[in-house]
Amino acid sequence: MHVTLHLGAHRTGATTLQRFLGRNAHLLAEEGVAAWLPPQTRRGLLAGLVRQPDQITLQLERQGRHSCGRLRMRQHQLERRGISRLLVAEQNLLGTAANCLKSERLYPWAFERLDRIVPAFHERCDRIVLSIRAYDRFWASLLTQQVLNGFPAPDRAALDRLVTQPRRWRRVIEEIAAAFPRAQVIICPSERFAARPERQFATMTGLSISPGFASRMAGVRSWEARGATPEDICEVMADCGHLAPIPISSDDRWLLFDRDQREALVAQYAEDLAWLRAGANGHAMLIERADTGDLRNMDMTGGPFPDDRQENTPGLG
Repeated sequence: MHVTLHLGAHRTGATTLQRFLGRNAHLLAEEGVAAWLPPQTRRGLLAGLVRQPDQITLQLERQGRHSCGRLRMRQHQLERRGISRLLVAEQNLLGTAANCLKSERLYPWAFERLDRIVPAFHERCDRIVLSIRAYDRFWASLLTQQVLNGFPAPDRAALDRLVTQPRRWRRVIEEIAAAFPRAQVIICPSERFAARPERQFATMTGLSISPGFASRMAGVRSWEARGATPEDICEVMADCGHLAPIPISSDDRWLLFDRDQREALVAQYAEDLAWLRAGANGHAMLIERADTGDLRNMDMTGGPFPDDRQENTPGLG
């Protein structure tokens, strides 16, 4: 049995994918596929494992070792039942949104967190999928959720620190590859994949999805955990005493970053994509168009995936 880890990231369509996999569990089973999703992973399955380094105690270390043993045992049980691939979709393996915002860094302990789960999966994990997103949209989405949870809106100094923070998707990808050197790391930009969970499923499994099989899938175009509308944001901020209007983009988003900040963030993302398209130094494979035929014939030995830059998608190409 092989294992695919889907690491998110947050606010890139991860919840949409997870609920899609959960709603289609019976169809996945027909293809020899099982999925561990947050309803399972956050109920003790990863006890003692999902922690940042400065929080690890001796008790958590022991608990984590026991969890690794249970995880290996459960994988063995699935294999005996005829499951050929296990999908583990849990974005908190990489870190949490709160970690990113509090530290003002992009997944600051990615390697250390993943290194703790290596003993549970390294013998079977041959594929890791990460969804990335343009920095201006990613940080704005995380900050918006924070404001909706009652935190004050960030000031310009805080936004500047996010623009200048040194960690990029490139660094996160390198740390993922370092933690799991035997696995193929596959990168799916959320600008093209967030609303297409069936394509993400094909990426995670390498299965070719026939029209007949796709027609039986539930929730193919369901969009879960959508971002807040400007009206929602204004209502919450008004309750906190902030009555001034907020800047809104042409596509009805809160413009947290000013023009100069957005240009800097867009340029950083473009550099990441250029690095990925050039082969990512052998660390990862970029997929910009997930045709099921291409996925069926995917070369798992590494190297860049043939990209389609003709598709006019915001933030790409």
